[in-house]
Amino acid sequence: MTNTGRRAGDEVVQLYVHQRTSRDKQPLRQLRAYARVSLKPGETKTVRLRLATSDLAHWDVTRSKWVVESGTYDVMAGASSADIRARTSLKVQGETIPPRDLGKATRAENFDDYRAISLVDESKSRGTAVAATADGAWLKFTDTQLGSGAARLTAELAGAAGTLEVRIGSPGGRIVGSARFDGTSSPYTYRTVTAPLAAGAKGRADVYLVLSKGLRMSAFSLR
Repeated sequence: MTNTGRRAGDEVVQLYVHQRTSRDKQPLRQLRAYARVSLKPGETKTVRLRLATSDLAHWDVTRSKWVVESGTYDVMAGASSADIRARTSLKVQGETIPPRDLGKATRAENFDDYRAISLVDESKSRGTAVAATADGAWLKFTDTQLGSGAARLTAELAGAAGTLEVRIGSPGGRIVGSARFDGTSSPYTYRTVTAPLAAGAKGRADVYLVLSKGLRMSAFSLR
């Protein structure tokens, strides 16, 4: 870095990374390191910023853990995210995120995509649940491995009376299960609801949970 001006000045060198491909949605740029540099007129300094493998990790919602995926990562340096002045790329040997296993108890908040859903307090003291803000609200759980067939939906529900549907492929896709919920007097009182799943709930697919307005869900499983 060189100060080509006639006055002393400061510059903040910022280091960003971008993961080109991922099982999870990734931001265009993530700030991973920075350093402020003071330069006299005509002065040149070399700036070194540390980038560790752990700096490439992101939160894997399918398994609730930090993960570094295998792939190509862009490394960019500049004065800001809009002023990138140098870049390179790295090939990283990490891991491949496996398909989702919804046979295990899954937190509803760990979805991949959604519509008409708000994150809400599960209880007055701790936890996060989801709440449907309109009829037809949905949660998407991408790339789920249902194996030879899941037989039963189990969900922890609270709030208004309504229905919870399990659909395959899209929010309007084939219904493979539907549970009726009678509602609870308090949004913090959860009850376990179960419903059978049709024979079509098998293989590898995107699973959608479609909720009625006012329904809250903290966790569920498809076993």
